[in-house]
Amino acid sequence: MEKRLQEILKYKKEQCTKDSLIAVRDAKTVNKYFINNIAPNGSEFPAHKELEASLKKLGIFWGGTWMGNCMGTYSANSCYYHYMNEFTEEKFGKEIIQNIIRKSLLDYVEKNPSIIFEINDHLDWLYENNGMLADQLINQLFYKKYKYPKGYRKPPNIKNSFTTVYLFYDNTSHSLKLDHFRHQISDAHNQKFIPSFERMIIGFINSPIFVLSENAGRYNGLKTSFIIYYK
Repeated sequence: MEKRLQEILKYKKEQCTKDSLIAVRDAKTVNKYFINNIAPNGSEFPAHKELEASLKKLGIFWGGTWMGNCMGTYSANSCYYHYMNEFTEEKFGKEIIQNIIRKSLLDYVEKNPSIIFEINDHLDWLYENNGMLADQLINQLFYKKYKYPKGYRKPPNIKNSFTTVYLFYDNTSHSLKLDHFRHQISDAHNQKFIPSFERMIIGFINSPIFVLSENAGRYNGLKTSFIIYYK
């Protein structure tokens, strides 16, 4: 076992050395960038077209995605992809590249909002801080279509007035359905509008963005709750 391990490590080192030398050669004439999907069952990077278009503006060639393996052994061209990314980030700035990737993902989300509910490795940052950014995007979608009822009074603190919406996944229709609400309305005057808000939210849940792909949640699960904030 020990001998076999040493052979594997030696082979990996040799192949990575070859990859790195090829990357050094290629980086002299072309800038490339690749996205790594997490092995073995990581989410596919969704924003191929958006990222390709954004990178092209900087003269960077979009190389597509790759996936290594979870065994710690060498994966074909993996070191090449790693070094090409490193050289491109050194030239243009790692933060700039990461901002381009995030902007590409947000552009994709804008056109395909249902992915907000299909938790994706490449969108982990949407779900940080209890999914705050994901909820902000959902609120933008909600208020594009719905307005406050006549007579509604704006509360002094937005954090004190909101509805948490709990969902469940319907395997037959591949869609999210309402499970129940939990309301927190700070202003007693506005509590009478709860039925109106519930009707609007139910209408929102019945919109196409809550119809998910057939593979939704297979690996990482689903976002089955969100918060509508009342301004």
